[in-house]
Amino acid sequence: MEWCTQVTALHSPVVVNLAYNWTRDELLPSLLLFVLMGTLILARSRVWNNSETSEWVELFFPTKLASDTTERNRQREPLPPGAWSVKGNGATGMCSAAVPWILPGLSVGGQASILVYLVGAGVFLALGRWLWRKWWRYRASVRQDVHQLRLLAHSLGACCDGVLVAEGGRSPNSPLRIVYSNPAFDRLLGFAESEAVGLSPSVLADQAEPDALEAVRLALRGTQIVRLEVPSRRKDGSRVWTEWQIVPVADQYGRFTHTVAIIRDTTQRRCMEQQLRESEARFRSLFEHAADAIVLFDSSGQVVDANPCACQSFGYGREEFRQYRFQQLEVHSEAVDSVTGGTQTRECLYRRKDGSVFPAEVRYAWIEASGQRLRMALIRDVSRRRQTELALRERENLLRNILAAIPCGVFWKDRELRYVGCNEQVARDMGFGQPEQLIGKTDYEIVPLRTEAEFFRSCDQRVLETGQPLMYIEEPLTTRDGICRTLLTSKVPLRDPQGTIIGVVGVYQDISERKRLEQQLFQAQKMEAVGRLAGGIAHDFNNLLTIIRGNADLLRAQLNDAPNALLERLDDLRLAADRAAALVRQLLMFSRQSSGQVELVDLNNVIRGMASMLDRLLGERIRLVTDLSAEPATLLADYSHLEQVIMNLAVNAGDAMPQGGTLTLATRLLPATTLDPVRHSPNHLPQRWIELRVIDTGIGMTDAVKNRIFEPFFTTKGPDKGTGLGLATVFGIVQRLGGQIRVESAPHRGTTFTLLLPWTAGQPAPSTRTPLPPLLASQLNRQNGRLLLVEDEDALRKLARIALESQGYQVYEAPDAETALQLLETHADLTFDILVTDLIMPGIDGRELAQRLLQRYPHLAIVFMSGYVPDSIPLDAFATAVFLAKPFTPSDLCRGVATAAQRQGARVSSVDTVTNAAAATIISPPTS
Repeated sequence: MEWCTQVTALHSPVVVNLAYNWTRDELLPSLLLFVLMGTLILARSRVWNNSETSEWVELFFPTKLASDTTERNRQREPLPPGAWSVKGNGATGMCSAAVPWILPGLSVGGQASILVYLVGAGVFLALGRWLWRKWWRYRASVRQDVHQLRLLAHSLGACCDGVLVAEGGRSPNSPLRIVYSNPAFDRLLGFAESEAVGLSPSVLADQAEPDALEAVRLALRGTQIVRLEVPSRRKDGSRVWTEWQIVPVADQYGRFTHTVAIIRDTTQRRCMEQQLRESEARFRSLFEHAADAIVLFDSSGQVVDANPCACQSFGYGREEFRQYRFQQLEVHSEAVDSVTGGTQTRECLYRRKDGSVFPAEVRYAWIEASGQRLRMALIRDVSRRRQTELALRERENLLRNILAAIPCGVFWKDRELRYVGCNEQVARDMGFGQPEQLIGKTDYEIVPLRTEAEFFRSCDQRVLETGQPLMYIEEPLTTRDGICRTLLTSKVPLRDPQGTIIGVVGVYQDISERKRLEQQLFQAQKMEAVGRLAGGIAHDFNNLLTIIRGNADLLRAQLNDAPNALLERLDDLRLAADRAAALVRQLLMFSRQSSGQVELVDLNNVIRGMASMLDRLLGERIRLVTDLSAEPATLLADYSHLEQVIMNLAVNAGDAMPQGGTLTLATRLLPATTLDPVRHSPNHLPQRWIELRVIDTGIGMTDAVKNRIFEPFFTTKGPDKGTGLGLATVFGIVQRLGGQIRVESAPHRGTTFTLLLPWTAGQPAPSTRTPLPPLLASQLNRQNGRLLLVEDEDALRKLARIALESQGYQVYEAPDAETALQLLETHADLTFDILVTDLIMPGIDGRELAQRLLQRYPHLAIVFMSGYVPDSIPLDAFATAVFLAKPFTPSDLCRGVATAAQRQGARVSSVDTVTNAAAATIISPPTS
């Protein structure tokens, strides 16, 4: 047998010993030992595995056994539980190794027995040492197993998920019962500690859910790892959702004897998932039905999704949208990735599919979707808002421009009467540069005079208390420059949307100029009365002057050889008539009844032409000095008006120097930058000015007199030396020319009049002023022709007839237009070449008479005569007519008739006027 072969091979010392004993006749004890050793070997061989051949080496090589044991202890290899009782390889191995050496020694005597005993003792000690190590390793293994069991128990107790261990259930007769449950399982399902042990795990499922109950039963009885989520019932009947992970456990023979289930409460998770699904549904609903465009794109800018509003706004479908990057939709876009974290809002321009561009406000935000981080762009089309904002800005700018442009001051205050706002006009009037400088200040801090500030505040307080507007009150204001102004102010309460008074709104207008103009209006009313008086008497008065002056000229011509004394009286008579005519012209000028002829005149030539006359007029005691500019001082004016200005100023200066002195007339051209830069010429270029200075060394004037010198009829002279119209005439002419006049004077320091007249570029026309010779007959050639003379003043008509007949005309006369028309009807065969008629007559006036005669005689030459021409009588229809202003001399009449005849013959399209003998010129009639 195999085991006998092993015993023989492995225990050869025993066999030798037995053979020896047999020879000594000790067969019976040896036989007994042999049987005992065989028994031990047999027992050992039955518990060994064939693979454990290392124990054979340990029997015969104790040193090898000790070294291997030390290495095992060093590696701390734990001994499996039950190794001592199951395998028995420790004790039986040592006994089988020791007994073959000890027992033979019992039968060997002498020195051989001592050697045998020593060998046996060594083997016994090695056996003891080996047994001690085996026992220590087993004890350490048991302690480690107990520690691991305790750690496992604590871990299961601290686990948040419920754990149960069930056994059975693998056969129809084997029920499934819980053999272990941790505290988390008991808390989860409401059981007391270990109360669930012995129950079936299927009772934990919800009986109301048969499908879930059946799924739990099948998983617990199956042999596969299963994960499922089912509703469960707690001990108190409440329902919870649990997630089961079921793992079957097999024994060492592969039989499934137990089932481990790990149970997790998923009620809260399911609630959260439900809320998440509802939230996703709400988000999807908002995403689909949002009024703004929403575009989702990833970190690279690729569009992931877009809502219907975005598709409608951009004109793309959803699939088309996903083919674009978001940056491709923007105009002048900036990198979206450059903005990290949080929410960013900006405005951008976007391009639609059709190429049109629209402005939008876009807000970016990061969102998480399906484990992917996406960028959401919320795009709101702001085209209408931009239009509304633009309209609002335009309205604000319009309102701001209106407030800045209106010539009124606008301000508003709070209930504390502090300025809240105002326009630029208020800031300028108060002496500030910007309206913001007034905000928060009171009138006490702005207005220099406290009395004026108190008056302003009293009016404001009255509006606040009564709630009623305060309209058109005159408020005095003294500026920081010391200028006194008058403000016409209206104040109303400022209310909020609820109607509560929160302040005062004021609007005022500076009426300082109006007050000054009112004073001038009073003067103008006086002058209008004078003008009306002059207009009413001018015609008749000029008729008388014409008679006086005409007869004086006739007498002067007829009495040329008379004594000088008689001729001087006639000259005085003519001079008196001229002065009376000049006075009438001044009165007509005040009332705007006469405007004269406007032409380009050189002021220097006017002064040069009047120099000799002024020398005779001023006398020997006054020296005349002229300082004229080198370049022509040309302006648009009436020549005679400039003569009147110089004459009146010179006469006034001569009266101021009764003891003699010096009168200086100086002219110069001023650059455009040396005067008021606000006034410009019609072509928007800066206006140049002519400065005329009239300086005397007379007695001067006080301030009181200087403030009234331009008032009509104001004079400091005696009643027989002045009318008070000289300086008033000068002022009116200068104002009509668009100029300015300043006066500098002081008592005993003389007076300086400075006139600033607008300069006009151009070359003045040659002067038409040619003096007439003293004899009428030698001046004009004799004429012929039939002439109709119409004049309501008998003496004047007689004078005119004599003058015209002396020139060879055949004169027919009539006192009025009706008589003239009757004369034409009576003498139907008569043909008239010239009509000389008075312009203003009772009944049919001269203009209507001329129109009727022109229908009958188309080639009729016409001469109009009048003391003045009102604006209501236009003469533009008579292109070839001549206007003859009264008073006139017989020479003026004859020249006017001759000129009219020549113009009618030459068909000249202009209207001229012949002035009196002193002027000796033909001018155009005044225009309306």
